[in-house]
Amino acid sequence: MKRGVFIILIAILVPCLSKAQETTTSPQSLTLQQAVDFAIEHNKELKVSQMDIQLKNKMITEAISEGLPQISGDLNYSTNFKYKMSFPGSSQTTTLKDQSSLGVSVNQLLFNGAWILGIQTSKIAKQISSQQVDVTELDIKETVYNSYYTILVSERLMKIVEQNLENMSQIQTHTENMYKAGTAEITDVDQIRITVGQLKNSLLAMQRTVDVNYNLLRLQLGLAAGTPITLTDQLENFLKEEDFQKLVNQEFDLGQNAQYKLMETQEELQKKMVGLKKWAYAPTISANYGYTYKILKPSLDFSPKHSATVTMSIPIFSGLQRKAQLDQEKITLEQTTLNKSLLSDQLYLQEEQYKFALKNALEDYQLQNENIQVARKVLENYQHKYNAGTVSSLDLTQANNNYLTAENNYTSACLTLLQAQTQLKKLYNELNKE
Repeated sequence: MKRGVFIILIAILVPCLSKAQETTTSPQSLTLQQAVDFAIEHNKELKVSQMDIQLKNKMITEAISEGLPQISGDLNYSTNFKYKMSFPGSSQTTTLKDQSSLGVSVNQLLFNGAWILGIQTSKIAKQISSQQVDVTELDIKETVYNSYYTILVSERLMKIVEQNLENMSQIQTHTENMYKAGTAEITDVDQIRITVGQLKNSLLAMQRTVDVNYNLLRLQLGLAAGTPITLTDQLENFLKEEDFQKLVNQEFDLGQNAQYKLMETQEELQKKMVGLKKWAYAPTISANYGYTYKILKPSLDFSPKHSATVTMSIPIFSGLQRKAQLDQEKITLEQTTLNKSLLSDQLYLQEEQYKFALKNALEDYQLQNENIQVARKVLENYQHKYNAGTVSSLDLTQANNNYLTAENNYTSACLTLLQAQTQLKKLYNELNKE
């Protein structure tokens, strides 16, 4: 019987586990925007940050509950062990009875300025948590952007090297045939062979680099190791010069910057903290109502069933503690205001630096783009001349090295340009606008 139950459980759990495994390792075909959206949904660091908002919601509930009715009950039983009490000047005695009562007490805060301000402070703290999530989201978007771009440019360069390796391998075969026919020197064969070997090593190194970048992207996306990923966007889609020029000419709206908005909210929170300490000088008014039901009553019972109390607590002197606390919060507010002003200056300086970097990167990209066209034409020309026997293998390999250097410089210029664009977009809080 137990064996049958075990088999049934296995039959139920195995498909579920297989489905869970398929979910975490299923192939992903992603555009850049889809990669960003996927990271925002699954990134573990962001999930931890988002849980802080839930924590602040509970703190708001806690702050509100302090002003709601507080109800408590009690059950009492007391005995005097049948003690006999005698009255002075009399021989009569009275046996004290056991007593038992059931009571309910209700406490209600009627007025407390610190409580009202405390609720507002908790809500601002929640807003800060939400804005901190926004900052974390921007950081994650930036890393996903840069990883996506890095993979695209690395794969482009890898394809160039593959094509170049194929061409040089054909030239190597042609040169070996020429050597066998007696029309080429052994040094020509060796020169081309070394070049082919270097290209193979370079290609292997690039493949490892691409694999590392894919693993980094998987980590950022919250995917399991080894999950197949296909990037569907083309590098050329992101290299439109009009987009870079538009960003260079864009005005900086400081109020849209995520860090500045967070600092503004922190300043607002600190103002509430100052107000909270000021309310420490104000009185607190509360009310209490109690009801007691006597289960076992004494012979003489003078205590009422109902009672109510209204209390006003007035702070008079605390040994300058309240004043010191208020002064501390005022100083902290001044520091926060100065930090906000400092952040504003830093952000404007960053904008100038980022625009300067973007302009330089764009100019270098344009230069390297022209250079690569020239280097490609020179290489093709030298290949034709080499086949015709008018240039040496050394000339050909030098032209090939110049071409690969131009391709490498162009690839670096592409990545630098895209990264410069990304950091400026992050400053403008526009990474989610595609």
